[in-house]
Amino acid sequence: MNRYFLIILILLTSYSCTGLTRLLDNGDNNTDQYVAFALYQYLLSSPGSCPTVNLTLDKGTNYPSTLSSTSSVIFNISSTNNLPPPNQNREYVLVITKDASTNLEFSALRLCNISNSSLTIESPISSTPTELQYRLFMNDVRTLRNAFYLKLISGNASVSIRQD
Repeated sequence: MNRYFLIILILLTSYSCTGLTRLLDNGDNNTDQYVAFALYQYLLSSPGSCPTVNLTLDKGTNYPSTLSSTSSVIFNISSTNNLPPPNQNREYVLVITKDASTNLEFSALRLCNISNSSLTIESPISSTPTELQYRLFMNDVRTLRNAFYLKLISGNASVSIRQD
């Protein structure tokens, strides 16, 4: 229902604010095209918002980080030398090295630019007292908007994050 409402709203706004001829008009005093374009971009980007990331993980690099119990470290995965073949999924493994007394919460916000996206708490695929591994499946880190959150529950705040 919301999807149809959004499509109708975009179509009505696009039609009422600007037409193809007005966009192609090269008049000196024609600012309507810029207003219409800004409104159109706002409508496309407003259904959801992606948070600003603190860290972008390059494959195979350890990133030391100090966590907090009041706020999360937000990170994503770099697309440099890290892409799956077109139209295929790829498994990304995140490794978090921590102190044995440290308890963490790892969560993911998948497709954060879509209105029905939600933050989900992820479970590790492997865990030892000093290391947690999480498996993430994505089809392309360039086009999908994802944000990953790491928050301290208790213990030592110093951890290291790596994407294998």
